[in-house]
Amino acid sequence: MEIEIKPTDHILQGSLLKAIIRLGAPIALGSFAQTLYNLADAFWLGQLGREALAAPVISFSIEFFLIAIGIGFSVAGTSLVAQYIGANQRENACKTIGTLLVFLVLLSLSLSQVAVRFGRELLELLNTPKEAFDYTLSYYSIMMISMPLAFPVFVYQAAMNGSGDTVSPLKITLFTAVLNAIFDPVFIFGWLGMPAMGVRGAAWTTLITRALASLIGLYLFFSGKKSIHLKLSHLKPDIKIGSLLFKIGLPSSIGFAGTSVGFILLMFIVNQFGAAVVSTYGIGMRVTHFFMLPAAGITSAITAIVGQNLGARNIQRAKDVVAKGLKLMLMVVGPASIITALMGRQLTIFFVPGDSLVHELGQIMFYLNPPSVIFFGLAGVIEGAFQGAGYTIPVMISGLLRILILRVPVVYFLCIVLWHGPGNIYASSGIWWGMTFSNFCALVIVWLWYRKGKWAKARIHQDSQVIPESQEVQI
Repeated sequence: MEIEIKPTDHILQGSLLKAIIRLGAPIALGSFAQTLYNLADAFWLGQLGREALAAPVISFSIEFFLIAIGIGFSVAGTSLVAQYIGANQRENACKTIGTLLVFLVLLSLSLSQVAVRFGRELLELLNTPKEAFDYTLSYYSIMMISMPLAFPVFVYQAAMNGSGDTVSPLKITLFTAVLNAIFDPVFIFGWLGMPAMGVRGAAWTTLITRALASLIGLYLFFSGKKSIHLKLSHLKPDIKIGSLLFKIGLPSSIGFAGTSVGFILLMFIVNQFGAAVVSTYGIGMRVTHFFMLPAAGITSAITAIVGQNLGARNIQRAKDVVAKGLKLMLMVVGPASIITALMGRQLTIFFVPGDSLVHELGQIMFYLNPPSVIFFGLAGVIEGAFQGAGYTIPVMISGLLRILILRVPVVYFLCIVLWHGPGNIYASSGIWWGMTFSNFCALVIVWLWYRKGKWAKARIHQDSQVIPESQEVQI
């Protein structure tokens, strides 16, 4: 039976480069808006002092660990929606989203209760500074209560990205980012007759914007105005689809959660070198994140395109988009990495003027960091293909190996054991060497897995054996 002509035909046929850019650009812009969202919080809280600014930084380490679980299952949603859309099975795509929505809402409510109940103990375990503890606990409690409100919009983004509509989630992100920038100072400082709530005001702003984003996403789901039209009947969990979501989503969730733990451990090592290295590390992460926004768009676009084409059994086109994505990633990330290497000192001066030690450490970091960014971007393309195929075990393993098994031990060995840090502040260069080494190893791992070709089949066809063995790709 021929596939019905749909608005996603640019994914199933035509220029792959245009398809990647068309899907990836809105995702990159959405990530940029989210970055501005976080910067607004940091700017306004910074006016209250470093104790207030510490509250979201410390809280986020716990929140990200919990949200990572939801993100992992959202990846499974994107994969299955893309494959069902590609196979012209929109009813199954709707069942997937309904099942995922119910599961993640229930999961987030449970996680939120545990996080609130043990909030004080968790913050003490993280060795939260005494002078910032009350600020952090106040902020953290509201953020954990608001966490379940973030999960419906995760599902909306997963569904729209899988269906090939990356513009709709962008509009919601832009809308909430603008609201956050407006309401943050109103709630924090008590403008326009509002009571001044300090750090709690920033948390309440996040709660409100999360609630609005999720309400908009749910309205669009059930209104029939988008390619995914949910009905109440779709909220009844489908056992077969639920098992696929769990099979695909659990490895992703474990990978994301393990990665978040690894970054907490890495931060523990960085903190031992003092404020200068911490500042340098923070600058490096911010600059790298900014330049990786287009790369994130490319990776997400690859996920949707691979998923839909495997669902439609266009295996060769799924292979071709990975090759195209790798080339495009080099074109985007390569020049950006060279620029940061050449302008490392100027970038650190912009963020921390008047601190010659930070400028010197920053120049070292930006000289060593570019290969790490390139390796990470290339690995991201391949991982995006695996996620689109629903083949998430390699992504989980490479993520855990990259941070927990390779980066943290290597950084510790170089910085603390071999180069006798933190007494020697220049031993901190082991952080950047560890990043490059771990990202290179992760790229090698996913590339070897990619070469096996077993990823190139749709998970939705496995049970019925629709795809014969002869169609499995050997690359």
